[in-house]
Amino acid sequence: MSCPQQQEECKEGAPEWVVTFGDMMTLLLCFFVLLLSFSTMETERFKIIAGYIREAFGVQLDRHYTEIPSGDTVVTVEFNPPSTSNTVIYEQMVDLLKSLKLEQMANAEMESDGVRLRLDGELVFKPASADLTDQSKLFLDYVAETIIDANASARIEGHTDSAPIHSSLYPSNWELSGARASAVVRYLESRGVPGSYLEAVAFGDTRPVTENYTEEGRRKNRRVEVLIQPPT
Repeated sequence: MSCPQQQEECKEGAPEWVVTFGDMMTLLLCFFVLLLSFSTMETERFKIIAGYIREAFGVQLDRHYTEIPSGDTVVTVEFNPPSTSNTVIYEQMVDLLKSLKLEQMANAEMESDGVRLRLDGELVFKPASADLTDQSKLFLDYVAETIIDANASARIEGHTDSAPIHSSLYPSNWELSGARASAVVRYLESRGVPGSYLEAVAFGDTRPVTENYTEEGRRKNRRVEVLIQPPT
């Protein structure tokens, strides 16, 4: 009677954590390869692959991608459209006013949502009319270039003093302020600013910056304000 063969003992394999660690390293490698490929990736392809990454890592957030996100390292500059900050626009406008010697008739102020240009009515319009002066057209040419370069929007506000106006063309200060704001909008649009980026607002004499009791005060209240708002 033959002796039964002794069963060979199996050698102990790798620890269980090694398998999990290997899977994680593989996923990380794939992730960084995808990041590197973003530098030459179209938007539609990015949307699809971003969905794959989200599913692979178990992310449950529902996000809709409309453009490739910007970054400082892997993503190339083509995916980061240039934007101009409020500070840059403000400095450009201040320099422009100085170069044109218009500091006495206009000023620029930086606000939380943009840069506000306050232009005296005498600079922009002929008396009691909505006809732009030649000097204002020169200034607005530069403003239009700034708006276009910054891909910004602009809100143009028309203001008047409290002196009543009665004419067949402008029955009240509402019509006059609205016509003046619209005249600036039309001119900026003629210089290449998209109409969808522009807005005209009439305030009449409802928002004075000073009293209307003096000629100097009324002069300051007769104004046009341009609020340039860079994209957020």
